[in-house]
Amino acid sequence: MNQINLQTNVGNFYPNTNPSGQVCTPVRQPGGKRKAPHRRITYLNLALLQSALVVCESDLERDLALIIALNPEVTRIEYQPETFDLGIYGKYTPDFRISYKSAPQSYMEAKPEIFAQEPETWAKIKAAYAYFKSQNIVFEYVSDTDIEKNNRHLNATFIHRCAKLPIPAHQSEMVIKTVNKHPQGIRIDDLQATTGLLLDHILHCVGLRKIKLNHFFEFKSDSLVYPLV
Repeated sequence: MNQINLQTNVGNFYPNTNPSGQVCTPVRQPGGKRKAPHRRITYLNLALLQSALVVCESDLERDLALIIALNPEVTRIEYQPETFDLGIYGKYTPDFRISYKSAPQSYMEAKPEIFAQEPETWAKIKAAYAYFKSQNIVFEYVSDTDIEKNNRHLNATFIHRCAKLPIPAHQSEMVIKTVNKHPQGIRIDDLQATTGLLLDHILHCVGLRKIKLNHFFEFKSDSLVYPLV
């Protein structure tokens, strides 16, 4: 994922928060962006992560949300969370705000490289990065190249499907227990041989965020599966 280095310090924060710390409603309704071939509104149900739907304004945002949701540290994904005034660069609303178990919240922006490289758009992304950096907040611009490299987005999509399979709990526990015995990771084919279970059983546990794969969620026979600790 791309991070931008810039030293300019601009920006005023217009939060959409409430004192109870509950999930905030988005600052604007989906569909307000300009029309483009990659745009399509998706209401993403990530029931294993949260009860609230995640609204995505493009296929790229949907793919990013599916990837983020497989991170065992993530506890919540909020879309269109706040608007920031970036001075001469105008107002800016990040795509997502991400909450974690053991780290401060971060913000993410998903955009195809072909659009991000437009001078006006790139200037705004850099200004947003500079503002968040000045506030010691993590901000990431994520391109279609980042999301689609090594079919990462397709792998994540398939894992989410496996997570919804009606796998018996004792089989999942067998997979997780076996993986936990291998701190440096265990090959998928060895894990299957040890447990006698199918690949779908293993990916079901990955989708439940009880074990994990590498950065690209690869699940070839020689891919390693890791415990959470």
